[in-house]
Amino acid sequence: MAQVNPWDTAAPANAFERAGGEYQDFRPSYPEASVAAALLGKTAPAVVDVGAGTGKFTEQLLQAGATAWAVEPASAMREQLLAAPWAGNPLLHVVDGTAENTGLPSQIADVITYAQSWHWVDPEAALTEAARLLRPGGIVSIIFNQMDVSISWVHRLTRIMRSGDIHTPQKPPALAAGWEAPSLHKTEFTSRLTPEGIKALARTRSSYLKSTAANREKMQANLQWYLLEHLGYSDTDLVEIPYYTLVWTTKPST
Repeated sequence: MAQVNPWDTAAPANAFERAGGEYQDFRPSYPEASVAAALLGKTAPAVVDVGAGTGKFTEQLLQAGATAWAVEPASAMREQLLAAPWAGNPLLHVVDGTAENTGLPSQIADVITYAQSWHWVDPEAALTEAARLLRPGGIVSIIFNQMDVSISWVHRLTRIMRSGDIHTPQKPPALAAGWEAPSLHKTEFTSRLTPEGIKALARTRSSYLKSTAANREKMQANLQWYLLEHLGYSDTDLVEIPYYTLVWTTKPST
């Protein structure tokens, strides 16, 4: 029997052009300790936040006193960022660009961050662009929020959600030649969502956004069964989901 194609052939090349408000509402924010680790003690730095999305990490950079260039290729995400109540901050600049071609001037940044976006980039081209953007002494910080899949029920949850790459402390990001081996900062935290909130979180994944309607419906039904029938939560219960945040920092080696 021929396999049915799970992907919607009409989906845009960048699935996040289909992203709605659920991304901002249900994706977790980042621990303050992780934001501090990404800035590596720099005071009032200039930060290029690559793959900024709806600005979840960008907002926290501004709260930490940074000037932020939010670089995001998906217009649907940029529009949400620009509609945020904090988007009028004069230290914020929103840019239509990619990791490989930001369109920004050279030596503009003390820090370049990739929060939940490094797995979408071409590492060699992105780091060539990063080297151009960084001022002397500047750093790159690669940040991942990851459900703790070492816990069996969480691992099964991520499998149902098709939650993408699994980022672990034992698997540093692949870097191009000319960059130091990255150092790691890890912080643990807990996200609390109702079952409906978890289903909404699942709808923010690229795998959901580019799936066919039938596959999206199947995934949501599987989550409903897993959370309510298998794990025994009620509709109003808050499910405590263990996460960790990995912050990998590197700089040019020459």
